[in-house]
Amino acid sequence: MIRDIPIPLTRNDSLDSIDFEAGAALLIDKPKGITSFGVVQRVRSLIGIRKVGHTGTLDPLATGLLILLTGKATRSQNHFMSLDKEYLATILLGMMTDTWDMDGKIVAEAPVPSTTKDRLIQLINERFVGTFKQMPPAFSSIKQNGVPSYKRARKGQQVKLDPRQVTLHNFSIEEWSPEEFTIRLDCSSGFYVRSLAHDIGEAIGCGGTLKSLIRKRIDTYQVDDALTLGELAAKIKR
Repeated sequence: MIRDIPIPLTRNDSLDSIDFEAGAALLIDKPKGITSFGVVQRVRSLIGIRKVGHTGTLDPLATGLLILLTGKATRSQNHFMSLDKEYLATILLGMMTDTWDMDGKIVAEAPVPSTTKDRLIQLINERFVGTFKQMPPAFSSIKQNGVPSYKRARKGQQVKLDPRQVTLHNFSIEEWSPEEFTIRLDCSSGFYVRSLAHDIGEAIGCGGTLKSLIRKRIDTYQVDDALTLGELAAKIKR
């Protein structure tokens, strides 16, 4: 521990002498199709303690790095939640869904205007690089009067969220075609990549939705160093 902040355990570390009740941090590679809380539940079952929490939600569609805290280390949650993050996202143009990703229902489709990779880069630089106010998706875990907004949205209730200040530090276009592109981005805590997909689609004039998302890094911690749930189970069994 350094200043009560645990050093996260990686896939190369032994778990033999770890006291999870006393507190530990784990780098976990979240699989697709499970919620972040679902990962927490699996880890609770594997390590045999109740006090386990994550430090920043990934949607079921998304994969990649989750940092989980156990026992007394859960006191460090705010520290890990405040760290910058790196994502690799594929954005599909010409489609809008109610959740702003492919898990939602299609609400609109439109032809994609003729554009180029250079124009896309210029648009993102002008509109989104730096610090700006971003509107979170209605289908998000942000709470209103103690109720996550996604629960209201699923019931068809009106959800009114306030824009939040976020920062996109830098980005690069990894793959591009007129209908979809893959972007690597380095951003602040609280940044919604689904919102970026939606806002870019609106700026182009055809709508956009998030097709896939990988969280590659949280601060200096890399997904390549993270344990899969299967690897964690094997280490615990040994």
